[in-house]
Parts: sequence; C-alpha cells; structure tokens
Amino acid sequence: MPPLYTKRCPHCFLPKKQAEFDAHVIQCEQRRRSYSVITQRHTSVSNSQSSIDDYMDTTEYDYGGPEQPYVGEEVRNNGNQDNEEAVIHEEIMDEDVDSATPTAVEQEDNDDDYNTDNNYETDEEENNDDDQEESFETEQHTLEMPPCTTVPIDYIEYGQAPLDTHEEISFEIYSWIPEHNVSRAGHEDLIKLLNKRIKSEEGFGKVPLYSPKKCESRLDKMFNLEETKYRMCPDGCRLFPENSKAPCSCGKPQFKNRKPIKTMSYFPLTKQLSAFVADNNTRNLLLETHEPSEEGALEDIFDGKVFRDRKQELFPNNLDIPVSLFIDGFSAFKGSNSSKMTILHIVVLGLPAQERYKKEHMLQVAIIPGNHNGDLYTFLRPLLNELRTLEAAGMRVTCPDGIFSFNVHLMLTSGDIIGVQEICHHTGHTSQYGCRQCQIETIPHVSPSGNGTGHYYSGSAAMSSPREINEFTDGNKGFGIKKATDFASLQSFHGYTFFGLDELHLIGANCSRKIWLMISGEYKKVNCTIELPKQVCLSIGGAIIESGPMIPSSIFEGSFRDIARKTGLLRSVDWIIFIQFILPTLVFEQLIKKYGSNAPQVEAIMAFMIGCSTALKWKITQQDIAKIKSNFHIWHMHMRKNVSPNMYVLNFHLLRHIHETVEALGPLRAYSTRSAERAIGFFKRHVKSRVLPGANAGNIIKRQLLTRNFERVYKSEEVTEEQPEGDTYTIMDYPGIELWEARDSVIGNGDECFDIESYLRNYWNNQFDQNDNHVMSSTLSKHIKIGRRLFVNGVVYTCEQYPSASKKLDTLLRFVLPTSIRGVTGTYFGKVIMYFSHIFEGEEHPLCLVKLYGGVTCDEYGTSSRKKKGTPHVYRRPDGATPANKTIVVHVENIKGYSGMLKSSAHTNRFYLIYPDMCPGEVVETDIAKV
Repeated sequence: MPPLYTKRCPHCFLPKKQAEFDAHVIQCEQRRRSYSVITQRHTSVSNSQSSIDDYMDTTEYDYGGPEQPYVGEEVRNNGNQDNEEAVIHEEIMDEDVDSATPTAVEQEDNDDDYNTDNNYETDEEENNDDDQEESFETEQHTLEMPPCTTVPIDYIEYGQAPLDTHEEISFEIYSWIPEHNVSRAGHEDLIKLLNKRIKSEEGFGKVPLYSPKKCESRLDKMFNLEETKYRMCPDGCRLFPENSKAPCSCGKPQFKNRKPIKTMSYFPLTKQLSAFVADNNTRNLLLETHEPSEEGALEDIFDGKVFRDRKQELFPNNLDIPVSLFIDGFSAFKGSNSSKMTILHIVVLGLPAQERYKKEHMLQVAIIPGNHNGDLYTFLRPLLNELRTLEAAGMRVTCPDGIFSFNVHLMLTSGDIIGVQEICHHTGHTSQYGCRQCQIETIPHVSPSGNGTGHYYSGSAAMSSPREINEFTDGNKGFGIKKATDFASLQSFHGYTFFGLDELHLIGANCSRKIWLMISGEYKKVNCTIELPKQVCLSIGGAIIESGPMIPSSIFEGSFRDIARKTGLLRSVDWIIFIQFILPTLVFEQLIKKYGSNAPQVEAIMAFMIGCSTALKWKITQQDIAKIKSNFHIWHMHMRKNVSPNMYVLNFHLLRHIHETVEALGPLRAYSTRSAERAIGFFKRHVKSRVLPGANAGNIIKRQLLTRNFERVYKSEEVTEEQPEGDTYTIMDYPGIELWEARDSVIGNGDECFDIESYLRNYWNNQFDQNDNHVMSSTLSKHIKIGRRLFVNGVVYTCEQYPSASKKLDTLLRFVLPTSIRGVTGTYFGKVIMYFSHIFEGEEHPLCLVKLYGGVTCDEYGTSSRKKKGTPHVYRRPDGATPANKTIVVHVENIKGYSGMLKSSAHTNRFYLIYPDMCPGEVVETDIAKV
C-alpha cells in the first residue's frame, strides 16, 4: 500500500499526499486569513487572545460531547476568561514542581489509598443507600442516544513524516521536561537560552526551537487525540448527558453565565488504540502469541481459565485486543478534599508482560475531578459506550502499512476495595455479607479499640459459597449486591473474577501492615499471639538500616525502611518488602527466640508469609497453587482458633480467595494496580493548581499522551540504562550474553589475582565423566577474553576485579550449580571475582570466577516432627569472609540473579541471604564440597 503522506502543511502541520499538497496549502492560507480577521475583531475585547498558531485544544471546552471545530469554539467563547474554569494550560502549569519529590515513579504509591483496617469501627449499622441510588436512576438524564454497535469505528492514521532538526529537538525537550520535574517556567527559560545561542551560531542554521506552547500546538496537530469535554455537576455528583440542561438532583446548576461550571476531559480509547495499531513496532508486539514456558504454569492472564475458555469466542483474530481497566481514587494534595480525583487507567493486556507496563504503553482516558459522590457510572458512560461498540463492531485502522480490523474486549476491572465495591454495587465490607467474592456472613464484634462495633470474617474451616454470575447481572440485595453492574452487559463479563484481586492493596497496603501492627503491640486489648517487645521491634528497624549497604537497590521494587520508627511512611511496595524479606528473617528469628521454633504461631506466621510470597510470583505452577491454598488455610485456622475475632478483617479473608483467582486469571502480578499507582504518582507530582486541580490533571493527561505518541513514532529504539564504555564482545551460540569493555588477555600474564588456570582446568574436567581424566593431562589454551562487566538478558553484573562506583554490595550473586550427586543441583551464593570467556576443544563459553560462601544453613521450625526450613543465612567474620569459602569457575548460565544480605538483630555476625521472589524452604543446604 502506498504511503498516506509526503509532506506536512506549513500552516496546519497536517500530513498531505503530494497530489493534494499544493491545493491544501492555498486553501489553508485562505482559511488563516479569514481567521485572522475574526481574531482581530476580538483583540479589543481581550488583549490576552493568542494567535491561531498558538492555540491548544486543552484551553477550550467542547461541551456537547462530539468534537467541534477548534477555532469556531474559540470564537463562540469570545475570548472571555471570566469563567474561572476556563484556565489556560500555561496558568496551570507555570507553577514550580517540587524538586524534592522522589524520582522513582515506579515505586510511587498513593498515600491516600483506602485502608480497610481503619473503617471497621461503627457505632451503628451501615445506612442503606439503596434509596439514594434509586433516585439517581429515576432522574430524567436519559437524553443520550445508545452507542452504535453495528458499524466499526474507522480511523486513518498518517505515518511518520520527516521532521526538521529544530522540530525534533523541540519535541524531544518537551518530552524530557516532565520526566525530570522541570517547571513550565524553567522550560521556557531553557528554550530562550538555547535560542539565544542558536541565533548567534552559524552551525545551527539560525532556526529557533519551539516554545512549550508551540510544541503543544504542533504535537496536537500531529497526533489529534480527539479530546472531549463533558459537563459535570459542580459538586461531583454525576456527568451530564450530551443534550441535558437541567440542574443536578443535588440542586447545583450546570451553567453560569451560559458557560458550564465544571467539566471533565475525556480522551477516547479508540483513538489511543488506533495509534497503537498504526505503529509497526507496537502492532508486532500485539501480534505476538503467548506460550507458557512450562505446561500447566500460569505466567500471564492468558493462562487463566477465564481467557482459555473465552479465547475462541472473543479473540478469533490475532490482533483482537484484551484490555483491563483500573479505577483508583487519590488526592493531589494531602488533606485537601477539593483535590480528590479518580483515575481511569487502561492496560493493554494484548502486549507482552514485559512491555505492557512501560510508560509509553500506559493509557489514561480520564481523571474524574472531585469525589464523584453520586453515580460513578455516569462518568464511566463514555468509556462503556466505546467498549460496547469495540466488542460488537470493532474498529478499522488505515495506516501506511495497510488496513487492520480488530475487536477490543474488557477482561477485567479492578482497583482498591472501596473502588471495586462501588462498581459492582456491593454494600461494602462493613455489611452483613461483606465479601464480593463469596456469601460469607460477617460476625459483629466490638472493635480492637473498644469504640463501636465492626464486622469480622472468622468464618468456618470450609469456604463459603462463591457468588454466582447472576448476582452481578441481576443484583441480589439479600446478599449485599444492591443492583446489576453495568459491566455485566459486556460480552466479556465473567462474574466476581471480573473485578480481580489486587496484590498491591491486599497484601501490601493492608495485610502486611496489619501483621506488623499486631507484632509491634499496636492492639493492646486483644490477643494477637505474635507480639514482640518494643525494644526488639526497634532493634529490627535498626538492623534494616545497618543492612542498607549490603542490599542492591536496583533488584527490589520497594525500599528497605526502618519499619519500627517509620511505620507511617511505608508505601504499599515497601510493605511487600517487609512481608517477603523482613518477616521471614529478622522478625522470624525474634519470634523463635520468644516463643520457640515449635510454637504454632511461628508456623502460622511463616505460612502466611509463604502464601503471600508464592502469590506474588510472576510464574505460578500447579504446585504453587496448592501451596498458596494450604498455607493460607494454616493461617486461617490459627487466626480462627487463637486470635481475637476482631482481628479477622476482610483482607485476611480475601487471602483465602487468591488460589481460585489465580486459577481463573493467572498470577496476581499480571493484573496488579502497580501501573495505575505509578501513573497516580506522576499526576500527584505534576498537578500544581489548587484552584482547579481537575482541569490541571486533564492538561497533564493530554501532554503525556502527546509525548508518548511522539516517542513511540520517532524514538522507538529502546536504550538500556547502563551502556558499555568500551568494546562489547558476544560469543557465538550465546546471543543474550555480552562481555562489556572486553579485552584479550593471556593466562599467567599477571592480569588475574588468582591462579585461574587450575580453577579453569578443574571446571573443564568436571564437564566430563569422572573416569575421563584427559582434561588434566591436556594443554589448555592460554587465551581468554576478559570483560569488566557482564550483560545477560537485560541485567548488568559487576565483579570484584573491576568494582563499580556504587557503595552498595553488587557482586553477590545466586547460583544453581550441579553437584557430585548425579542429577542433583543446589543453590549457592558467592561473590564474582571476574568474567571471561575461554575456548576448549573448539567451543567458546562465557565463564566467571566465583568465591562461593560456605556454611550456608537454615533455621528449622514447625509443630510436627518433620521440620520446615527457614531463610538461608551465613556467618561472616568482621573482615567479611565466611567459613569454608570455595573458589571455582562456573558457567554464567548458572547465574540466577543478584542477592543481598540482611544483618541479624538477634545473632552476632549472622547475615541472611535474600533475593527477589525468595520463599522460605526452597533453598536446601548442600555441602559446598560437593559442588
């Protein structure tokens, strides 16, 4: 198919075919002149009126739903800025960004996440709000036409057009600015400084860079996002239908001086997906077919029963796209009710797991301003209308590569507990039937503080009956589902599993935090069975801080913080760090010290930890599912029999639903809200308008979508964060392995601080039958290739011979190595001395010299005679050495990843060996002499 463009119009910046270009330029010039006359008429009314070239869609309001011609809308508004809602982009974005805010957006967490632990205390039973919901249903706000579900949505996407150098640099700077927390004023000053030099230097061609405002205008014309402004109640009750002019049921009017009082920006999902499919690289990613690495293993949502059962029905075409929706509330400013918002965040599940959560693939269709304290579904209506058309009729995208037709199905809608109970019309966790997944009946009990009564979930040994799909399609008031959910009208709806189960809020923000509060003695009036003295808790926090230099920060998603002194500052990802690494090491040893290794509470808390750690894996086997179920049952029975009933909150009950959710949808990480929380973190750092935070957030969404489109089209090549400073050496048959800053060397010339020849000879000898001694008698090649660093599948490893500038321990790795017992492997830990390659019998292999730790062992615990193993630990002398170290050569394919160390707070010179996805009991001690 021939390209759909050749040049861009110098006036409107749109790409046009060569045959149409000249006529379009003349027509565009005439249109500019007519607009100039109109604009001049309004100059006397408002001196702040901008020229047509500098307009940006986000400064205008398209109140009727469908898009209106931009300039006509501006003329109708007559440049009137009396309405405080019509704040232009510059006024909102000029405020400085706090440079002290954290830069690790991927670890950002919503400080205002709803914590269900704090809402169980009620003096009275929850008020029934059915009547209020019915009043919204019966209002006369039904003027909108139903969406067309028979005709596909058509888009034409023009391909990549060449940019002049000054344009490309301008857009790159515009894209770079928000990622580095540079303010609008700083951006403008930078451009002025650069333009001053550009205009004075011959080498730059004297073509100035674009101002921020002009970048926005040009990008908006290149990537028309079809932003739509919807009117909403000033108090946030509802979104108004397209043709409605009546006031809200709360009495607040829609208009003031003929202008809408409050609006919400909506960026159509169809337009965003159109840009995805038109891009060749992204489209190829969508076409990739997922195959699990192991039969029966669950590694993505595609491996779950729901997707497998519906694949032929919903996704017959390889390009058909599954998506998920996350609805999560947050406040842009702490303690500010006026800055409350709700994000509508889309994840394209059709992308590979390693791609779908990258920032360039994140989609936001809207941020709902205000508290939406009425009917959330009115705000969701534009998206639901799109989804109904996309699943029934689909969409068709014409681009330079061809015409592509596909359907889109929403497979999951999730969020925090409060957000999900709102979208499924559940009476809530403080009601009689407070679980949205089963019909367990809660038990009223006095709260832990003694103030009021809460509802708790101790249940029975067996699980309660799961909710049927008809409870959500028809409603079931008798069991807490007030009415049918609108999502049940979608073809892809599959019952309670449609609302997922979020590990970040469930395990991180709620369960892990609750466990620490029980351990640290927060609940004085109840029996928690696992309480530790305050001084012990403080010593645990101190040990975490002392361990900081021994923990490579790049390999863990959260932070290791002083949990005793900084409890209130921990984010959800930090609480997950606690449950995975602090609880089975520093807390575990103190519980053994107080209660004994055979105490039931020690076994129960470790069962809780093992269940959580297994559920947090990306790859879950059938054995893992059984492990999750059995370990959470142990924790449930301990809680039910030994702990006060008012400790058994909803989140502990939801743990018992994890195994069935994983079977239905795949691993929890595949549909986690982590990407939505990263997006929320970005918006919280960039929303600066306290007067109109909602309008500010809409402008930020638009800026993000424009820059992502630009980066996807013009900057598609991904750059690794770390780059080699010298030559890179790749070995044949090992394409995913590279030696960085590689150089040739000869064994014995003094380059190595060890007698590498003897270690190398032992390595090659071990590759053959024990009775074959020809390696020991043969002559080894003296030539090796030494690398300062090793690059393996996206991970860069350093070594002791060429240390990095980091002050962290970054040479300790975990290995899985064969032992002298045939067919048996063991897990070992050690520091890498150097990386190199060597040729033996005509074949070259990447190797490393390693000093393995000896004396690695695990504590035992359990109530039965068959004891269970804890986390591996090792004793280190003050000089850092461990007993019985062993230096050997190993193949780099035996490397499993980085490791870190946690200093014990109960045993002198003991250090726990930790690593991502760690789970107690999986490392069995193996005699180092057998390696």
